[in-house]
Amino acid sequence: MTEVSKGKIDLELGKQALDETREKIERGEWDGKATLRATAKVISGTYLEGRIGRFQFACDEPPNRGGTDRAATPLEYFLMGAAF
Repeated sequence: MTEVSKGKIDLELGKQALDETREKIERGEWDGKATLRATAKVISGTYLEGRIGRFQFACDEPPNRGGTDRAATPLEYFLMGAAF
């Protein structure tokens, strides 16, 4: 595994992944489909805990929207996803 310096993107690692995907396509081993499954459950009020693959997340709303501000809001997660 390549070690990445904080704040820097490892372009070589990204190129390797792209090349591997292209090779799978050429060999007919990749159909271009991906399936993602996300689950979430309400813990209390507006506080939710969820999972995507092996990653766990929590979200909440600020007090002025009825939450307890224990985690990022759904909109903040959405904006972070757009930033990537």
